Amino acid sequence: MTLALAAALAERPDATRRFLRAAVTLDEPSVSGLVDAGIPHWDASDLMRRLEAAGEMRASRWSDHARASYASLVADTDTVAEAPTVASTLLDQLSPGDRPREKALRSGIESLADAELVALLLRTGPSDEGVLAFAARLLRDHDGLVGLSRRAVEDLVAARGLGPAKAAELAAAFEIARRLSLADLGARPVLKTPEAVAELLAPLAASLPHEELWCLPLDPQSRLIGRPRVISRGDVDGTDAGPRAFFRIALAAGATSCIAVHNHPGGDPTPSAADRSATIRLVAGGRAIDLPLVDHVVMGTAGRFTSLRRAAPECFRAV
Repeated sequence: MTLALAAALAERPDATRRFLRAAVTLDEPSVSGLVDAGIPHWDASDLMRRLEAAGEMRASRWSDHARASYASLVADTDTVAEAPTVASTLLDQLSPGDRPREKALRSGIESLADAELVALLLRTGPSDEGVLAFAARLLRDHDGLVGLSRRAVEDLVAARGLGPAKAAELAAAFEIARRLSLADLGARPVLKTPEAVAELLAPLAASLPHEELWCLPLDPQSRLIGRPRVISRGDVDGTDAGPRAFFRIALAAGATSCIAVHNHPGGDPTPSAADRSATIRLVAGGRAIDLPLVDHVVMGTAGRFTSLRRAAPECFRAV
């Protein structure tokens, strides 16, 4: 039988393992109890919601089989995670041909593992730790490459051995990647489907630790005008912006229609009641100025998304 969090273990292995290690020790897990145990709120709420939706937890109590199954699954994945890899080997123990720089020059930068890429940026590790082991530890402690990319500079500085200079260099590399994902390189994407919207914004949405609301201004052929505009930023509890701020951006871009997009950092793109309410307000605001809202797309992680036009068409009906 497939467990509800098997996919989450593949998508976010470190965060999901930490959640499960804490949850299986509790007879009645709750979001607040898991947060007290050190689990980030967005992970606790998202993964608890998945367990409850699958019936593996009811009223904060484990089902008969789920607790034992997850305890066994976590033990199995921990064994795999602890297996030695090249990424955890000290640099001076590697042959010259296996060092990241030489490997990149010989086989291409795409051949490098995540830890090797981070090691190239770091260049050196602490005095008691090789740079590859250092890079692997940073990835392990921050839920992998995506988790590391979400950390603010001040959070990175706090990591043992990193320091302000290396933290700033890492943050700069991730920011370049984010900007490239949104760069207008001459081809204006046609956004006639939510799939096209999700493909455009998935790289950015996956790297954000907070919610952001974007306006995508469109021309009469449904082509994006310029680049997605950030309307508001929020913490893990959400973001809010009224129609005035949203449509000011769309009008300034000369749009004839527009799409709203926001992300759920917890990974689950299921629209909330607040998302539906915001959609209704935006639809009404667009009608008032003859600038229709085509869709409101909620982005999760791993490329998952929900189109409110499809999932909640009533939000787009005339009121």
